[in-house]
This record gives sequence, C-alpha cells and structure tokens, in this order.
Amino acid sequence: MAFNLDGVLDPDEALRLIEAMTADNGNDIVMALESRGTAVEGECQRPFADGRRRMDVAGYSFFMRTERSAGAARGQLELSGVHVVRRCDAATASLASLHQSQDPALKLTLSVFKAGGDNSGDAQPMLEFAIEKARIYSHALLVGGNPKEPWEVIGVAYQKLELRSAPQTREGIRGAVRTCTLEVRA
Repeated sequence: MAFNLDGVLDPDEALRLIEAMTADNGNDIVMALESRGTAVEGECQRPFADGRRRMDVAGYSFFMRTERSAGAARGQLELSGVHVVRRCDAATASLASLHQSQDPALKLTLSVFKAGGDNSGDAQPMLEFAIEKARIYSHALLVGGNPKEPWEVIGVAYQKLELRSAPQTREGIRGAVRTCTLEVRA
C-alpha cells in the first residue's frame, strides 16, 4: 500500500504516517506558527533566541512533482500541502480554532535540528521550511503509534514556501545555507 499523492491524507495514510514517526528518527523537529502577529505556543522545552515556545513535531510530509505532457519542453510543477504530524498538547485547540477561522495569513516555520547537538537557544537548523500566506485546510485527531497516544495531523496550504538547507555540526553551528523558493501560482 502506498500514499496516493492526491494531496489529502485519508485515515489509513494518516495512521501509517504516525506509525512511521513514532520511532526515534535522530532529529529534533519544531514548529513555530504565527497568526497575525500572535504566536501559537506549544510545550517544547528547547530554548530559542526569540524567547517564544515552539511546538514539538514528530514528522512532516511534503512533495512536489512535475506533470509533463508529451512534446512539452517543461512540465507544470505541482506542490502538495505540508502535513505536520505531532502529539496532541496544549496547542491542539488553538490549531483547531485556526482551522475553523480559515485565517489565510498564517506564518509557519518547521525547523529540523540534528539530535544530540547543542540545545542552546542559538542553535541553527539544518533544514527549514518557512511558509507564508498559509492556512490550515485539514486537522485530523486520532490515536495511533506505540504506545497508543493522541496525535494530530495538520494539513497546511500556502502561497509561498522557502526551503532552506545547510550542514550542521554536532555543536549546532550550521554552514552555508542553500535556499529554494516555491510559490503557488493562482
């Protein structure tokens, strides 16, 4: 059985994604989410330079592909939404409220740090998704994993996604940042 790549996670796909995320993957992933200047604060204990609390994340899903017709020089780039998998916590109801309000101006940043690195507030991520003009388009609450725990899978649509990657040392220092900006064409 495989993901069907239709951009929407059905319940079976969500459960399989959670099962894949419950193993320790060796990375620390956090999410910052802002709605019109107000941060949604999670329960992440890691300190950050701006003093704001982030939400712990177990994993995420994002894909892009190119549809190309025969004889075409270039194909049409298709971008999926971003699906974020996390254990339910104090931020869950706030995320559900943002889904209900359909706020189209969310700013979301997913940051991936190498585990075992410096846990200080100035550690920099090795991979980062900076998402703008976003809104939550799906929010699933379910029980899964081992042990069985409450999880949520959040689907985020966006107008702009900037992907940043860089090497990161065990001390949390990163090297040169490479950037790819993807924009959804209306």
